[in-house]
Amino acid sequence: MSEMEPAFLLHRRPYANQGALVECLTLRHGRFPAIAKGLYRGTRSSNAAILQPFIPLSLKWSGKGEVKSLLGYEAEGHAIELHGRSLYCGFYINELLMRLLQRHDPHGELFGIYSSTLSQLSQTTLHEPVLRYFEIQLLEQLGYGLILNLDVESEMPLISDRGYYYQIEKGPVPATNRGEWYNIG
Repeated sequence: MSEMEPAFLLHRRPYANQGALVECLTLRHGRFPAIAKGLYRGTRSSNAAILQPFIPLSLKWSGKGEVKSLLGYEAEGHAIELHGRSLYCGFYINELLMRLLQRHDPHGELFGIYSSTLSQLSQTTLHEPVLRYFEIQLLEQLGYGLILNLDVESEMPLISDRGYYYQIEKGPVPATNRGEWYNIG
């Protein structure tokens, strides 16, 4: 890798004596593990503090194997301030990405959705709609998108004051009794 690339860290843990094993999410190269060496040498290593989740970064790395070596990193902005429940939500979406994204499979659009979701989490107390939107977009990007706009039986748009239930592997179908439906509107 010869140039810096936009990135976020999804996870960080100590590695060897003075390094860290980090899981990176990059714009053009997807998710991959990397080793950051020499983070804790002396008291002048303030640069180590930027290798944390929720900080927009630029990374430079090298290596042919599965685990890369970080050659350089710098902050590309201020840390996205997540506190309390927002912080838990941020760690939740990081865990989703770690578990669902294949390594070295780029998802440029998902990178932007992730960044936007972190910003939204830092500015709201209504976390559930933000998380549901992220989950739906993640499924869409992975090829498992949900049909949420059509009655799959009639192939007509959903009607907001009508009841539907979601049939697994099909989509929304009209509900016949009130106990099985969810109002879309």
